[in-house]
Amino acid sequence: MRFGREAVCLRSMRTTDRRCLLTLCLLAVCGVSAAATLYRWVDAQGVVHYSDTPQPGAEVMHVSGAQTYHGTPAPDAAPTATTPPKVAEPYKSCTIAQPAPDSTLFAPESVAISVQLSPGLHEGDQLSVQLDGQSLAPTTDNGTSFQITAPERGEHTVSAQVRGPDGAVLCNAPPVSFSIQRPSVNSPASPVKPH
Repeated sequence: MRFGREAVCLRSMRTTDRRCLLTLCLLAVCGVSAAATLYRWVDAQGVVHYSDTPQPGAEVMHVSGAQTYHGTPAPDAAPTATTPPKVAEPYKSCTIAQPAPDSTLFAPESVAISVQLSPGLHEGDQLSVQLDGQSLAPTTDNGTSFQITAPERGEHTVSAQVRGPDGAVLCNAPPVSFSIQRPSVNSPASPVKPH
């Protein structure tokens, strides 16, 4: 009947005492292996106590270590090959293909400028073309063709260079000079001479 008396004592305990007892039990069950031995006793008022410190007349209780859960490892995904980042092949050459060096053009409406790169323009790199120090906008999607409309009479110089995403110059094309000739308004055969 000893078990029955303890049950009666537990029912007669105050709510706070029951919570304290429950907390102690949970700590004992969840504790690490260092708290594997507990002592249980009933005081003169019939209250059941639990402690990890030995008491006179206490019953020794052995509590196994805390139960832990180790989840199953996730299935290995396809091995991710750590491929090194692709290094772009350096430019072997960059030249201004059009207009021809030292060419003379007579009264053109426009002048096409074309740059040849080997290998082609890498993604992220930028081709910059200048006419007499002024930047030109590309006229094609590949960014290697440009056009000058109504160029002025005289000598002009085209330069080109490729810059990487960080702004570093990757390739410089040798500059090309060309001349534009236009009829003079003072020439008797000039088609632009006023009548």
